[in-house]
Amino acid sequence: MSQVSDATSRLQLRRRDQRRRRSLTWLVGALAVVLIIGAVYVVGFSPALAARAVTVNGARVLTKAEVLEAAGVAAGTPLVWVDPSTVAERVSGLPAVAEVTVSRDWPDTVHIAVTERKPRLAIPAGGGYLLADASGVVFQAVDNAPSGLVVVEADPNSQQVLVDVGTVFSALSSATAAKVSRLEAPTRDGIVLRLRDGSRVVWGSAEESPLKSQVLDALLPLGGSVFNVSAPGFPTRR
Repeated sequence: MSQVSDATSRLQLRRRDQRRRRSLTWLVGALAVVLIIGAVYVVGFSPALAARAVTVNGARVLTKAEVLEAAGVAAGTPLVWVDPSTVAERVSGLPAVAEVTVSRDWPDTVHIAVTERKPRLAIPAGGGYLLADASGVVFQAVDNAPSGLVVVEADPNSQQVLVDVGTVFSALSSATAAKVSRLEAPTRDGIVLRLRDGSRVVWGSAEESPLKSQVLDALLPLGGSVFNVSAPGFPTRR
């Protein structure tokens, strides 16, 4: 009888151990679920990790308010839901922005670093000037153009002409670009560069601008008052 009793006791103990282990396993699993739910809430929904501040650096032409409006980061937005690439794409749509970097600084800050376009061209328009970078992108209107810019005589309403002007100017070597005082573009095929020494460069259209720039760099040291690179395979000077 004692052997049967011992076996029964051992079986009961084993069953209690199994129930205890199952209860402990269930408790640990439930605790893990609670912790996961809590972490998701804290990161994704609670104000603990929400955007409380958005900093803007590098804005000079633009105001901080303009950058913030374009960024579209609402105060209190959980930082995990702020996509830096999406915010950067929005801000890059501002004409004055050449480059932008957006980063999240946990737990509560978004940083926006802007690099603005540098004015190189000034286009007379409506009693003032439109400022454009070397590629011809217009990004600011001013009453008076800063000194040292290349004045562009072209229709300020003709976007394609301004694009062509930018194509030409950005193709110039830095040394030649520094010699240009005015750029005339009465038509897309009639672009002319006026140099600071009084000489003139007949450029023609914006086609083959990189090749025309190389040819011009070879012609200028030879001297002359008129250089024609409109047909870069047969340039002339006089």
